Amino acid sequence: MDVQNISDLVIAIAVAAVPAIGAYIVKILKANKFVAILGPLAHDAVVAAQKLGVVSYLEGEAKKSKAVEFVISALAKLGFKKADLTTIQNAVEDEYAKAIASLDVTYPQMTEVQEQATQSAMAAKVKADALAVAKQAVIDAQAKVAELSK
Repeated sequence: MDVQNISDLVIAIAVAAVPAIGAYIVKILKANKFVAILGPLAHDAVVAAQKLGVVSYLEGEAKKSKAVEFVISALAKLGFKKADLTTIQNAVEDEYAKAIASLDVTYPQMTEVQEQATQSAMAAKVKADALAVAKQAVIDAQAKVAELSK
């Protein structure tokens, strides 16, 4: 083999390898970007789910599911269509474990009893409002009868 053939062979191999190497590098960079943004997204999702627990009773698994939904939605908006669910769940759990002490103080969670009491109070208010409307309708009707009786 002469030197020209060897250099042509090396060039042909290099040209063939560039797309494969480029795709691999893009995959690595995209994976690193995914990992870099996953932590902050998971933290924000955990805080948002914890805030939901202030106004309504959410158990642990329901809260985790909400946080995972928030992360998946945010990743989709950022262009990550395929995201590993297990990785997202692990990131959410990790952020929750890191932040639970401060979250419980900042956003005290509603208990099931508190939620039932709130719902009962809301139902009583709705009933009282309906009663007030009905009483006003009776008063209006009586006034109309009195007016027509004259």
